[in-house]
Amino acid sequence: MTYTVRAVLLFAAVAMAAGVAGCARSVDGSPETGAGAGPATTSAVTTAPKTTTATPSSTTMAPRSTTTTTTPAPADPQAFAGAAAGSYYFTTPSTKFHCAILTGGDLPTAGCHGPMPASAPKVPGAGASGTPVTPNAIEVTGGRPGQFASAGDPRFYPLDGSAAPALSYGRALQVNDLTCLVDESAGVTCRSEAGHGFTLSDSAFRVW
Repeated sequence: MTYTVRAVLLFAAVAMAAGVAGCARSVDGSPETGAGAGPATTSAVTTAPKTTTATPSSTTMAPRSTTTTTTPAPADPQAFAGAAAGSYYFTTPSTKFHCAILTGGDLPTAGCHGPMPASAPKVPGAGASGTPVTPNAIEVTGGRPGQFASAGDPRFYPLDGSAAPALSYGRALQVNDLTCLVDESAGVTCRSEAGHGFTLSDSAFRVW
């Protein structure tokens, strides 16, 4: 075999070995120099649609306010009877006011003594009618509107000096056509069936 033939055979053997090595690099997944990257795979993300729950609006109706008028319970007049005929004495539960219903005379009257409010009007003095003074009493008769007065003698205290019982809140003392009752907020009220009366506390009053 000549030198030229052996050279050709050797060259052929080297070329075949290089081809086998190239095939082995492609099978194991190693990237080859200059090889183009395959198409990128994009994972699709599906977003679930938002679910909106409509909450029905609720309307709450406030309960209706009902005003109830309470009729005062009657008090026993004999529990308040004084020594003189036709006289009935009581104090308010706070003992601020001393009151009476007097029916023994010609002019039945209901009235009270006690601390008069600063807004009470001046009245003619008991001893000097021309001199205005601070009242020390308030009263009502059947045919005359309620009014303040200056009494020289305390008309609405028991004459024997005894302590009058308290007229409880919510109780009405009625003698003939005159009625008195005491409210914890408004004070003492006395009125006649003719439609006259007064309401009195140590800070306010009303006469009619």
